[in-house]
Amino acid sequence: MPADEQQGVVARMRHVICHYHIYKNSGTSFDRILRANYGERHISFDGPFPYFAINQQELARIIQRNPKAKAFSSHQTSLPPPCSLEFTAHPVVFVRHPILRIYSVYRYKREENDATLTSINARDMDFGDWCRHSLAHAQEIVQVSNAQTRTLGGSHGAVSLIRRRERSMEYDLVQARRNIAGVELLARTEHFEQDVARFRAVLQRHGIEFDPSGAEAHNVNASDFSLTVEDRLARIEAELGEETYARVVAANAQDLAIYAEVCARLDG
Repeated sequence: MPADEQQGVVARMRHVICHYHIYKNSGTSFDRILRANYGERHISFDGPFPYFAINQQELARIIQRNPKAKAFSSHQTSLPPPCSLEFTAHPVVFVRHPILRIYSVYRYKREENDATLTSINARDMDFGDWCRHSLAHAQEIVQVSNAQTRTLGGSHGAVSLIRRRERSMEYDLVQARRNIAGVELLARTEHFEQDVARFRAVLQRHGIEFDPSGAEAHNVNASDFSLTVEDRLARIEAELGEETYARVVAANAQDLAIYAEVCARLDG
């Protein structure tokens, strides 16, 4: 094929944004920006149950059945993005310091009162008791141990590999790193505004107009959101006590590794 025809094929390729909405990682704030940019061409969707999963082939069908849409958001999709000869999906992923995320989950579930065991426990326990109980509970440990690695560590058609340790959950960190390496539109909850501002130039290269105006994390569960990460962690450590804080940190070694690597990449 001549070079000019090849360029024409590339130019005709459809490019869309796929927001992989990780729970309590400022995804609702980013969805507001997508809605402001694309209106009804931003499609947000999830399956009928919290444990429902949408694989790459199903996501590809959703994209193909909505040919005018520019952006797609879901809690229940997982990396890597779908492959297609008809479109290119550009994933958006937000990561968050895992200890701050766990604290946000606790406060949200305490206020939500949604009848889940997590919510019932959060309402009945202070943060330290909730963390200790969750770390010792066969089901609830997933709330407080490497949850982001679990979400990010999937492969095509399959969720992350999983192994249960005595005081933590272990997932496929190698695959999570592979998946993140392919994400241009990567951001952190703690640096929402500056990281989202980068998206405009990345998306322009693919012919997608994007205005990051109003890029601000609307985290109603964090009254101390204006403090530095270090100050917020110090407050949490004081609330949990040294021993429990150390246990929570150890149970999130994989998530902490991912967060540190993303920070090094975006700040480098």
